Amino acid sequence: MPFEPAMDRRDGQVADERGIDLGVVRLDVKRLRSLKITRSPGRAAPPDSGVVQLVAPLCGTFRAVWGDRHSEVGVGDLYAHDITRVREITVPESAGREPFVMAAVTVPRPLLPFPDRQMDAVMGQELPADGGVGALLTGFIRDLAGEKGTLSPSDGPRLGLILLDLVAAFFSTTIETGAGAAPQAPRQGLTLRIQAFIQRHLHDPDLTPRTIAAAHHISLSYLHRLFQERGETVASLIRNRRLRSARRDLADPALVTAPIHVIAARWGFSHSAAFSRAFRSAYGLSPRDFRTQALQPALLPGTSSP
Repeated sequence: MPFEPAMDRRDGQVADERGIDLGVVRLDVKRLRSLKITRSPGRAAPPDSGVVQLVAPLCGTFRAVWGDRHSEVGVGDLYAHDITRVREITVPESAGREPFVMAAVTVPRPLLPFPDRQMDAVMGQELPADGGVGALLTGFIRDLAGEKGTLSPSDGPRLGLILLDLVAAFFSTTIETGAGAAPQAPRQGLTLRIQAFIQRHLHDPDLTPRTIAAAHHISLSYLHRLFQERGETVASLIRNRRLRSARRDLADPALVTAPIHVIAARWGFSHSAAFSRAFRSAYGLSPRDFRTQALQPALLPGTSSP
């Protein structure tokens, strides 16, 4: 677990562990006979790690304290955290039982297109994942965790992009139905229809808030109010989704010969220089450098093996 160096005390035993490098994300599988790691109450929080970890218990349960949130997480749940407010993690003794088994997906924070306010609402608590997108995500994680080394070098980055999209979809669904949900169903339904419309028209360089409002027969000011309630602007949603789609294509080995400006244009960026500036601002790397690192495969700067 990547927060361990920031903790004051660790007791317990790791039965075995292994990591699977998936390009832009990493999956680690650990079997623990017991574990307790703690941070002293007066200790200052460590610097921002730049990553979010999503933990899926595959066997057994663990307890966690993150800030003022206390959770008990088991099979059928997912648990998201970073290191900044972790106070304690406990895996009970497994005497007479199978060891606790967990799979942890480590994702660079800039690759998740959600405001900090929305992410904070879902961090540090058990998130039910026994249906819908959560079940798809946990099933995919379980399948990857059971992989016995038959992946080819090009399989890892492709599977990593699928995993990243499932993680983003899970957070999006959780935010929509949880703390980030709109209080009125008709407004939420309209917002979801607008989001789907944006996704279908990302390739169109003329996609703007004005054309979106006209297509849904609402005023431009009402469109902006819908998204202000979600803590984002329409323009930032369009830009972030275009960047995510372009990033996915840049990391796809099957598209390695496609020029960067062609990929940018495919997702609505009509000026390659503007695309490069936006990409670097979002992910801290130029599109070319990102493609090089993603296809090695290697983790992005700021991540580390748990």
